[in-house]
Amino acid sequence: MSTLEGISPKSLTDLLKELQKKGLVRREAFPEVPPRVEYFLTDDGKQLCEAIIPLIKWAEKRDDLRQEMYNSTCNNTSYSPK
Repeated sequence: MSTLEGISPKSLTDLLKELQKKGLVRREAFPEVPPRVEYFLTDDGKQLCEAIIPLIKWAEKRDDLRQEMYNSTCNNTSYSPK
C-alpha cells in the first residue's frame, strides 16, 4: 500500500468504511495475490464533491485573505511597551 501523508492506514480504513456506510464510496475487491481493493465515488459521492469543493475553495481563499491582512497589519505595526 502506498502511503498517504497525514493519515495512518487505520484511520484511512476507518474513514473509507464510514464513507461506504454513508453510500459515498463503493469498494471493489479483486481476487488477486496480493489482495487488492479499489474505492470509487458513488453518484452521491460525486454530487457531494461538486457541492463541497466550491465551499472549500471559498474557505481557503478567505483564510488566505485573512493571513495576508494579518501579515500586513502585524508587519507594519510597531509595538512599544509603556
